[in-house]
Amino acid sequence: MTYLAWRTLRYRRLAFIATFAAVFLGVALIVACGGLMETGIRLAVPPQRLAAADVVVSGKQTYGVPKKDPQDTKDIKSVPLAERYWIDSGLVGKIQAVPGVERAIAEASFAATVVRNGVPVIVGTQSLGHDWESAALGSYRLDGQPPAQPGQVVLDRAVARQAQIKVGDRVEVAVGGGVSTFQVTGLAGARDEMSHSALFFSGGDVQRFDPHAGSADAIGVMAKPGTDLDALRGRIEKTLNDRKLVVLTGDDRGVAEFPEAVGGRAQLVPLAGVFAGMTVFVSIFVVASTLGLSVQQRQKEVALLRSIGATPRQIRKMIRREALVVAVGAAILGCIPGALLGPLIHWLVAEAGVISPVVEFHQGVVPYLIGPAVGIFAALVASYVASRRPSKTRPTEGIAEAAVQRKWVTWPRVVFSFLFFAGGIVLIIVTGVALRGPVASATAGPAVMCWAIAIALISPGLTRLLAAMLSVPVRAFFGLSGYLGTINIRTRSVRVAAAVTPIMLAVSVALANFYLQTTQNEAAERYYSDNLRADVVLSSATGGFPADTVEKLRSAPGVEDASAYVTSAGWINKPYDGSHVESPWPLQGVTAASAASITGVRTIEGNLADLRGDTVALPEVAGKNLNVGIGDQITLRLGDRSAVDLRVVALYPAKEGYETIMLPAELLAAHSTTGLTRQILVTAAPGTDRDKLAASLREKVGGNPGTLIGERDTIATFAERTKTQAWVNYLLVALVAGYTMISVANTLIVATAGRRRELGMQRLIGATRRQALEMLSIEAGMITIIGVVLGTIASIATLLPFSAVVLGRPFPSGSVFIYLAVVAGAAVLAFAATLLPGHRVMLTRPAEAAVAVD
Repeated sequence: MTYLAWRTLRYRRLAFIATFAAVFLGVALIVACGGLMETGIRLAVPPQRLAAADVVVSGKQTYGVPKKDPQDTKDIKSVPLAERYWIDSGLVGKIQAVPGVERAIAEASFAATVVRNGVPVIVGTQSLGHDWESAALGSYRLDGQPPAQPGQVVLDRAVARQAQIKVGDRVEVAVGGGVSTFQVTGLAGARDEMSHSALFFSGGDVQRFDPHAGSADAIGVMAKPGTDLDALRGRIEKTLNDRKLVVLTGDDRGVAEFPEAVGGRAQLVPLAGVFAGMTVFVSIFVVASTLGLSVQQRQKEVALLRSIGATPRQIRKMIRREALVVAVGAAILGCIPGALLGPLIHWLVAEAGVISPVVEFHQGVVPYLIGPAVGIFAALVASYVASRRPSKTRPTEGIAEAAVQRKWVTWPRVVFSFLFFAGGIVLIIVTGVALRGPVASATAGPAVMCWAIAIALISPGLTRLLAAMLSVPVRAFFGLSGYLGTINIRTRSVRVAAAVTPIMLAVSVALANFYLQTTQNEAAERYYSDNLRADVVLSSATGGFPADTVEKLRSAPGVEDASAYVTSAGWINKPYDGSHVESPWPLQGVTAASAASITGVRTIEGNLADLRGDTVALPEVAGKNLNVGIGDQITLRLGDRSAVDLRVVALYPAKEGYETIMLPAELLAAHSTTGLTRQILVTAAPGTDRDKLAASLREKVGGNPGTLIGERDTIATFAERTKTQAWVNYLLVALVAGYTMISVANTLIVATAGRRRELGMQRLIGATRRQALEMLSIEAGMITIIGVVLGTIASIATLLPFSAVVLGRPFPSGSVFIYLAVVAGAAVLAFAATLLPGHRVMLTRPAEAAVAVD
């Protein structure tokens, strides 16, 4: 059987090239997804500003949310914090006393931006101010003198070069919500490239401008020469003995500089896992479809082997070895594009904002082991499925039905199809009854897979049924060519189903995921920001606005009202709230005097005008679930881990699953990373021209450089995370759908090339090349229509319940052009993969083609 397997590979090259391509591309995608997952798990962030510190002490950027029992400290869910968690700078003395520590320095950062001619000068993603003492933690070289007293500053050399500033000059700096003038005493140049611009101030200015003075981002530790860093880390951990602190070494040190990287892990790991799983599922289907068609085309050959004494076991062994030989080579070579595709996807994901660009991509040995293993496993599963029926067929029956296979119904197909249909129905019920808001999408992936598998298992029967329905109009419109095409589709329904199935799979996966994302985006926009009434939005590019800016804007001509606007996320600690374990509550900070007019919220109890000091306005459903009302107190854990006791002053209705907690803007801003208000919402007085209003506002904020004036679509909301994830979802779904579409081409090319004998016979009895190509075109069109119809049915079964839950209507949101693009992609591939090999077959002389081996 091994000899026969090798001989088959030699003379059936096209079929096995198709199988090779399917395994090759599948392994490449799995290796790439494995690299993304490893990157998220390892979270290697090389330090920049803290590169000279051997050990870094920082706050843990995650919060443990109790899952069920608030007293259970073990059964918790670790969720990233929305803001930076600051630590007590007084820990420096405690750390300094640890054996092996030569020096410990507190590192604090705050928004500070050089302004030149009224324009902010930023090199990198943002500009931050620091205490000069912390410059020792980085690789900075100073030209000039350090800032010894208030009013002095050392500039980043790159910033000074761009702003054309030299030592001794005076420079304006936007800091602390205002603009101050400083004398430049020196320029600091870093040996390595930095992601942020750095400005260094004296200790007195840091106390004056840092909103979180007295706290530190991190504490850098220089070890004495010869000290074992792992042992030193252990001693520091034992000395501090605080679960809210982490002691970092190596590439982990960068997390203290870039805490947003921790939030990226929470998104990247599950995202990579979901799409790796989807790729595994699709690859098994694709390889099974391609290999199954190849075995179907060899049914006469298998029947002849059976008739001369080959046992079913030997037939299965032969097919398995053929698949194994092809899969091993494809799996090994598939690692090469996987190694290139992984870094590319990581770069795109970082550009989209899902993960910080400073996170290094890691693709170790594990993805290169898992990817080929999955590819080989998919080929073995496919060979088992493809060889099962031919190996059991009696020799005489096999020869009789070799030309046209009609039998496809088996008990395993029926049973599993029923089970997957039942699973899809159960998921519809769960989505409609038990899930609300964004979490309703949790059942979407499994649902579309259940429906796709169920339809694929009975696709030969559905293909025959739909072909019969299409035959009348096709014959009426295309005449003889239509008659031949419909006859071929109906009589070859089993083989045609092998081409229909990947089209159905690609269409269902693409439509379900694209429209789920567009629907979720609309829902998030509608319920998180539609209640915010803003004709003009002011945003600060230099950290934030002074506290009196809102009052200044209220007096501007054409302004009806204005409110500070701050966003964050947090958890309700007391009373215990189990509704937001997986993700935090969205928090919105607004100005009390303008809260009602800016938000448009009509309270059912209390008044938003009372939203001052330590107060909170809760969604009505939260009040009912927690059994709290007006005047009651709750404890809210804010985005920086701070716990604050708040008095409930208002309850208001909100869409279930998209509720937001409202707080005073000044309270929420004080617990944000910048400590300042970064956006202000303005409503226009009736009849006011927007351009005139914008000009009026620009005049009022002329003293705040870096102020951007935009429309309401620039409002920062909790839905921004959904938008970011959407872009990445589109990318990864496009990759999986593209892989599936390639398999469509593989299958159709093999199917068409395997019909040389049939097409040669048609031409011998008088058919012209044009008539044969017309017949193939009709078949390609019908295959496309059947695949698109079945894929649409599978996606609709997923989209309808989801849309009903999140939008209150059964129709998903999204452009019809998404549907047209998916259909067009399927059609183009189907026609190209049918007509191009068909045209090549036509180049063979009819007499030679008529006696060729299929």
